[in-house]
Amino acid sequence: MRRTSTLVALALLAGRALPVSAAEPIDPGLVAAAERVLSTMPADFYQIELPAAQQLMETAKPLILDVREPAEIAKAGWIAGSTSIPIRDLAKKVAALPASKTAPILTYCKGGYRGGMAVLMLRMWGYSNVRAIKGGMDAWEKAGLKFEKKP
Repeated sequence: MRRTSTLVALALLAGRALPVSAAEPIDPGLVAAAERVLSTMPADFYQIELPAAQQLMETAKPLILDVREPAEIAKAGWIAGSTSIPIRDLAKKVAALPASKTAPILTYCKGGYRGGMAVLMLRMWGYSNVRAIKGGMDAWEKAGLKFEKKP
């Protein structure tokens, strides 16, 4: 089940069409790309716990990538210093990403799902130092960590 849902997410993010029925073959290139990503996935699924994320923000100054929609950000706030690129626009805004494929990147969304999808896409594009903040903005706020919010 997890592999199927990941293939679907990767296909949607890559702009690829999925088969309409089980009889239709899945694009072999898509399957190969998903297999490369899935076979090397660590046990933590590239998530980072809040204390480790905070430490990384202080020491390595990563790109903090908020992949939520603008309306969500306006309503709930954002982590200070983060860059907003909604998940649906990530492929269109590759130029906003670090030039170095080893630059540290932290992704987050509301609860963690889209942040995880962003990690998979970034890793497929060759970024090797990318993690999703475990639990996303919900966990950040619940832990009482500071964030920005429009008055």
